[in-house]
Amino acid sequence: MTPARQAHPQPAPRRRLPPEERKRQLVAIGLQELAARPIHALSVDRVAEIAGISRGLLFRYFPTKQDYYAAVVGAAARRLLRAAVPDPGDDDPLRGVVRAFVSFIDRHGQNYQTLFHGGFGYDPQIREIHENVKTTMAARILDATGTEASTATTIKVCGWWTMVESVAIDRTTEPSVTVDDVVDFAVRTLRAVLM
Repeated sequence: MTPARQAHPQPAPRRRLPPEERKRQLVAIGLQELAARPIHALSVDRVAEIAGISRGLLFRYFPTKQDYYAAVVGAAARRLLRAAVPDPGDDDPLRGVVRAFVSFIDRHGQNYQTLFHGGFGYDPQIREIHENVKTTMAARILDATGTEASTATTIKVCGWWTMVESVAIDRTTEPSVTVDDVVDFAVRTLRAVLM
């Protein structure tokens, strides 16, 4: 009996696409590839092959490999921000925002950590993307609690969010700690931060 072969996306037939559509296609392929491998194992040659284009053409859209990775990380961050919102009509918007974020990390923890806290996290473009995620999440937390966004409060909430992010990542390797445990801890500590 031969071992089952892992299914790989088939290369797309060659066809001309407008530049913006081609860029979106290449980023979408990068996101699909991230589901199976960490970003440092993401091969631009493979992405080009799946897209049905040459490696050289990929670099016409993204001048460097790092620019391509930043585009993929930016798209992943936008997905996170779309996912990290409470359900409409949630009677506890704070808990809803925190739960949505921690649940996203629960599903994508390894890739999230690699994207923002691995070697790629030191790249200025990646740091800027991560900073945008943090400030957006802090604004959502302030909104969910009805707290006025002063400079001091925003700084405190950004620091709190960094702690929640770290705990959410750590719990992915410790199954005895649940998503609910992290959410409860986050909500309790935020109340102390905002007092």
